[in-house]
Amino acid sequence: MMLRITTISILFFLFACTSDQKNKDSQADQVESELTDSLKVEKSTSDELETDTVKVETLFNSSGFDDKKYYDLLIETHLCNPQFDGSKNDGTTPCSARFFEFYPYNHKREIEDAFLLQVKAGVNNYPYRRLLIFVREKGKLVLMNGIVGYLVERIKQPNNIDDLIVAVFDDLGNDKFDRYDVLIRYKDGKYHFVEAVGDLQGKFNTPDLKERASKAILERINEKELIF
Repeated sequence: MMLRITTISILFFLFACTSDQKNKDSQADQVESELTDSLKVEKSTSDELETDTVKVETLFNSSGFDDKKYYDLLIETHLCNPQFDGSKNDGTTPCSARFFEFYPYNHKREIEDAFLLQVKAGVNNYPYRRLLIFVREKGKLVLMNGIVGYLVERIKQPNNIDDLIVAVFDDLGNDKFDRYDVLIRYKDGKYHFVEAVGDLQGKFNTPDLKERASKAILERINEKELIF
């Protein structure tokens, strides 16, 4: 009899613990959900407050573009092969979102007439990522600028043409590389270097450091034609 009572007591205790744990798990899930919703609200509010700067991380899309116009634009740039045949080793690249990503920069024009094109490393046998800036002139797409590197931020300006923070990639040789984060700004028909804001070691936090670094990095960029 005592054994039965003891067994029932143990089972009751285990059931109570399990029930209590389920309640705790349920409460934890609810708290996590509330925190997630709160973060979403905070993020949404933050995004609304910080719409002047758009941070960019290009991952390239394996599921394709969401609009046919991007395929048409790619074909127009002549950077891809619309008749790509994987069995032929001709060095061309298919017109695919796996290798290209579009961004706006001139909010006074439709993206068909002015766009940033991030190009994946290896496209057309070029070993590094490139950011290419196109504009339509007299009905034809023209390459305005090119950067050996990638887009980091777009910063809205009163003239509706974004300032850009770009990461410029520099091959130093002997398997050594550097990266320069620089601000470029549209003026007189194309983008120009303004200043360097950081490198692989971090941001340039003092005016003196930024000035010295900007001078040295601009010399390097011009020497290697990393912005063209």
